[in-house]
Amino acid sequence: MTPLRIAVIGSGYWGRKVIREILEIGRSTGQIELHSVVDSSPASLAQCQQEFGSGIDYRLDYQDLVQDPSLSGVHIASPNGTHFDIASRFLRAGKNILVEKPLTLKTVESYELVRLAAENKCVLSVGHIHRFNNGVRELRRVIAEGEIGEPYYVDFRWTGFMNPQLQREVITDLAPHPFDICNYALDAWPEKISCKGRGYRTKQNEEVAFITGEHKGGLMAHIEVSWLDRDKRREVAIVGSNGMAFLDCMSQKLFVEDSSGRREIPVLPSNTIASEIIHFADCIRNSRDSTTYSNHSDGMLGARVVSLLEASRESMFQDRTIPVQLPIMPEIPVRQ
Repeated sequence: MTPLRIAVIGSGYWGRKVIREILEIGRSTGQIELHSVVDSSPASLAQCQQEFGSGIDYRLDYQDLVQDPSLSGVHIASPNGTHFDIASRFLRAGKNILVEKPLTLKTVESYELVRLAAENKCVLSVGHIHRFNNGVRELRRVIAEGEIGEPYYVDFRWTGFMNPQLQREVITDLAPHPFDICNYALDAWPEKISCKGRGYRTKQNEEVAFITGEHKGGLMAHIEVSWLDRDKRREVAIVGSNGMAFLDCMSQKLFVEDSSGRREIPVLPSNTIASEIIHFADCIRNSRDSTTYSNHSDGMLGARVVSLLEASRESMFQDRTIPVQLPIMPEIPVRQ
């Protein structure tokens, strides 16, 4: 099997995680290989060279990659504000793309990427890694099989201390995963969003927010995101008519509590980043071979999450509940 050649754009904290996984997958399976690493910061590239060695193509600019025929796909882990410009450039050139969350900062840009992917018959995936979290997958099964009865409400705590941030805010940074997990576990999007948020150390950027999503049928989802809480949490609790389920998304430990007591549901923890990268590679191969496939983290999911992020910030600024509009777009077609 000829390995797929993947370039990584952005070599910061998350980009280096992606690079490690691509190199390890390449060593263990031979299915993919690292094409190149791109970052506008020489210091960041120097740090990568120190960690990963000099035998990698390190670049300060991605422009020459756009038309590179040897490039199979691009994993974009650059700052959020650059996602649209970089992804749109590669999609117009017919390149397959995986963009870290959020897909873009604006809903209109997200749907434009979905359109470009469909028009150019490209794979467009988004970095919602908890779609590949075995704990989340088992939580979905628990709900679907009625182990806790009818879900009443969901509570997310997505917290962890960070130094003051001047270029980003907590809603866009942390809320994408809770929104996506809620949709994945319950197969529903909220119809209304209300949000309260505030920055304490930096008045111009929110550092804590409390978001409530109202779903059809009365289901409520409450999301707490914070850069001020000293405890790092990635927790989901779902309360239903017959019991409740609790999941720690970091350890992937899942518990169910009902009238018979509290029990742990067996979960074999997954490597979410590696699983996501392998899935992206599978989508590229299946698309190239005109094989029917399901993209479990496609651009449409990413675009809808961006819609919810924008609705949350609009609710916060306007101090009111915002109806959610989720346009319907065609799915990315299989190559014919």
